[in-house]
Amino acid sequence: METLPVDLVEMVAAIMGTLLVLIPVLGLTIRFAARPLVDALVAAKGQGSRPADLDALKMRVAALEHEVKELSGQSARALPQPVPLRP
Repeated sequence: METLPVDLVEMVAAIMGTLLVLIPVLGLTIRFAARPLVDALVAAKGQGSRPADLDALKMRVAALEHEVKELSGQSARALPQPVPLRP
């Protein structure tokens, strides 16, 4: 089997030229893909959340639990008004 000679300089130049474009594109893609994950992790830890927001969230969860208890017993009753997250 006969092989053609490979010009190492041209091969390295082609690889570097391709990487010159691919690395920034890959970096931007990873940044935009990871941002929602990082935001969710920060929100889950509770850092950056104000106490008023956490209290409003606790009230909403309590209202939902109360609603589920009411709906499990009576299915024809009207639903209560939702509690706003931020007043």
